Amino acid sequence: MSFRDDGKVYLEVGVNEVVSKDDNPNVPYGAEETARNLVDCIQHGATAVHFHARNDDGTQAWVDDEISRTVLASAAREVDPLAYPSYHGSLEHIWSLAERPPAGTELLLTPFDPVQHIKRVLWLEDENRFGVVSFGPDDPNNSNPPYPPELDRFAELGLVPNIAVFNAADMRWVTLAARIGILRQPLNIKLFFSDRWVSNNDPDPDVIDFLISRIPQGIDHETVVVPYAMSSAQRCEQLWERALDRGLGIRVGVGDCPWAYPYATNAEMVDRAVELITKRGLTPATQADLRARVGAPEAVSS
Repeated sequence: MSFRDDGKVYLEVGVNEVVSKDDNPNVPYGAEETARNLVDCIQHGATAVHFHARNDDGTQAWVDDEISRTVLASAAREVDPLAYPSYHGSLEHIWSLAERPPAGTELLLTPFDPVQHIKRVLWLEDENRFGVVSFGPDDPNNSNPPYPPELDRFAELGLVPNIAVFNAADMRWVTLAARIGILRQPLNIKLFFSDRWVSNNDPDPDVIDFLISRIPQGIDHETVVVPYAMSSAQRCEQLWERALDRGLGIRVGVGDCPWAYPYATNAEMVDRAVELITKRGLTPATQADLRARVGAPEAVSS
């Protein structure tokens, strides 16, 4: 049963991403500010939070598991911190967080961007499997597995991949991977739209309909629409409205769209999302709801 079947909506927040306080002074830097934002977002109604581990000066700390561990442990003193950090290339810090959990909580969600892993892959319909594109016996792509081995590691550690879909090619791979069982269901999908990043989906609400139409009947999923690096608040709202009309979740946050919301706080962005959700007679899904949806245990008591 999806969240919408139960009158609920998946509400995620992107709190800081790769933007700066020059873009919006409320973008959190460092573990303390990020943890405070995480708590505020969940207390205001967010289901889950995505954050980038960042140093106090705002620089990215892509592989620093200690900053992420501090963020999650600090937030766990007040809420169930159902949150996950970002990554760039290496997932070693994710493995570390899962193997050595933060105090008072455990990692459940993990980022997974197919674009970072899927390179020159074939679909072999007659064999119902992926293959590798080869340009000859000396092609270095020959040594690449036909699907990311990180997926096996996620399964071993009980992690649920939060799958970023930036375009129709990503969606095609995701649905095929689900079809043959290398992505476990329910899928946890994020659809990215941008009027600035050309590699992202065109921020036209009709594109939401197209992408959802590519998910075959019978594939269980929770899908969240993410306006990203958008310059127009109006276009963000149009995407959120269409997503809610189609039974999907939404993501908000000053980390995602600081140029559209240059003075908002993340808590205020969550309040706006809750307003859009409740005017439809719906409620945001809770952390317990999401844990139950993916078959995960309840939060660890601190």
